[in-house]
Amino acid sequence: MTTKEATCAERISSQLASEEEALKEIYTRLDSGDDSDLEEAQDELNEYALGIAEHQETVITLSWGGPASYLEVCHRGTDIYRITYRFSDWFDTATEQVTDEDSALYRYAQEIINVQEWGKE
Repeated sequence: MTTKEATCAERISSQLASEEEALKEIYTRLDSGDDSDLEEAQDELNEYALGIAEHQETVITLSWGGPASYLEVCHRGTDIYRITYRFSDWFDTATEQVTDEDSALYRYAQEIINVQEWGKE
């Protein structure tokens, strides 16, 4: 008999609550006014994240009104991490990831990002 581990979808609520509780405890100590624990709590807060990644999001509007369509490009400089095609029409929206780097939409998004980023240099 095998035991199936719970999926991330099943575990996410408890994990989120755990993260919230851990940070709440650190902030409680920071806000307490107890100088003896202040430095340690500040160190814990500063070291809480394992990493911090910064990115940009550029939204390219292809059409607006009803319907509207967009390319939402998540990138850092000219390096694209994700392209989402968003299609919206009167209180309804759907998204699909554009992952084929050979597609015309991907190529167009890359060209827009290149021009935008090279213009900053």
